[in-house]
Amino acid sequence: MTHRNSIFRRALHTLILTSAGLLMASVVQANCNFPAGVKIPDGSTATEAELVATQGAVKQYMLAVEAYLTCLEGETNALGPDITEDQIRVNDMKHDAAVDEMEKLAAEFNAEVRAFNKTNTSP
Repeated sequence: MTHRNSIFRRALHTLILTSAGLLMASVVQANCNFPAGVKIPDGSTATEAELVATQGAVKQYMLAVEAYLTCLEGETNALGPDITEDQIRVNDMKHDAAVDEMEKLAAEFNAEVRAFNKTNTSP
């Protein structure tokens, strides 16, 4: 394994662990807004600097989605005991869609890092 591969592996592990840990964060906001996505560059043509910058953008996106999820939870809790089944269902759908987007983005980023590593690995 090259030094570059090692750096990206550690970075990806950190990204995953950080995202999991952020699920425990509790920042309540009003008017929950889902954050804009991140454009992932093609790993087979991207530079290392582009992937490192993208990694930072992905981390920020994950933080923003975690804040969104916390906001959704706060909105649900604010409804109290009068919450309806429809309100619960809508909140659950929003939550699940957000988690799906996080997983999709992480998988896409990981695939492009693998493409980068494959393209830039010395024989």
